[in-house]
Amino acid sequence: MVQLRVMTDDRGRGEDVLAVLLPLLQACTALQASEPTRLSHRGGGLRVVLDVQLAGAPAVRIEREDGPAAGRTRTGRGGAPARRQRRPALPPGG
Repeated sequence: MVQLRVMTDDRGRGEDVLAVLLPLLQACTALQASEPTRLSHRGGGLRVVLDVQLAGAPAVRIEREDGPAAGRTRTGRGGAPARRQRRPALPPGG
């Protein structure tokens, strides 16, 4: 996925850029852009994210299917349950 982000501490300037950018993206026949998602900004600036893909590119959706494999225990080579080996701690300051 490709994302375009408009991020600035100056909300007015960001809105001005979006006012030019969005019509350009909508008019472009080679690209397909999602609706802009506005993210919060503590300082009152602007954070906007758009997903962009090539027009005509296949849309892919993946859904998770929790089945019997979800609770399966992994085993090592010998058939016993895999164990995590403990590493010695690093010496202080090093």
